[in-house]
Amino acid sequence: MPLSSALPAVETLLGGQVTARPPTLEYLALQDGSVALVHVVEVQNLRKGVWYEAFIDAHTGDLRSVTDFVARASVSLPGPL
Repeated sequence: MPLSSALPAVETLLGGQVTARPPTLEYLALQDGSVALVHVVEVQNLRKGVWYEAFIDAHTGDLRSVTDFVARASVSLPGPL
């Protein structure tokens, strides 16, 4: 499935728009030990305060995984880096 066909559904689901960062094509390790070929895009909505990295299956267009950058940014670190 072309990435352009999957993007509108992903934007709606995540409540944002794909950023200008170019998508990448990567492999995503799945819980069952297999891998999926995925398009990786950033989805952001500054008004709502959301910013995600979305992993979209390159064959089916399904959303496979999401990293929430905002939630990750709020994690407290134990000490200096």
